[in-house]
Amino acid sequence: MKIKLTGMLLAMIMVTGILQSQTLSPTVISSSGAFYSTASGMLSQTVAEMTMVQTYSSSGNILTQGFQQPEDWPVGITETPAAAGGIVLYPNPTSGMFTLSYTSSSSGANEIKLYNLVGQIVMTQSVMQSTGVNTVNFDISSLSQGIYMLELTLVNDKGESQVNYQKVNLEY
Repeated sequence: MKIKLTGMLLAMIMVTGILQSQTLSPTVISSSGAFYSTASGMLSQTVAEMTMVQTYSSSGNILTQGFQQPEDWPVGITETPAAAGGIVLYPNPTSGMFTLSYTSSSSGANEIKLYNLVGQIVMTQSVMQSTGVNTVNFDISSLSQGIYMLELTLVNDKGESQVNYQKVNLEY
């Protein structure tokens, strides 16, 4: 009799625990953001995270669907480290005056272009490059603060050209 009573008590505790676990309501815990709820769905937003969840329920069944963006997908320009004999631009960020240093395997006329992020050419500079290390000084202090792309086309002794881009960050 005690075994049956203990078994029945244990079964009731387990059933109560299972039933209670199905009554949880969605909750958003965040340091900043908002939570909106209507009859047709819920919208939860937090700083740097957006969540949209819609829950349907009928006769004890609950279906929750939605999307959440838990990862950060940054957009940017990858900085490439300066390699020996490569292209070096310094100081970067700059307040207007900077130097471009590069190694060329041939000599001749070269044109260096500076683009804004819309793709418009904002400056061109013709240079006579020589075989070996070349340095070119720039003054872009008349331009607006922002990010610019410097285009350098190098031509080797076989006549093959290689276009290189370097980001220039202009700060005041």
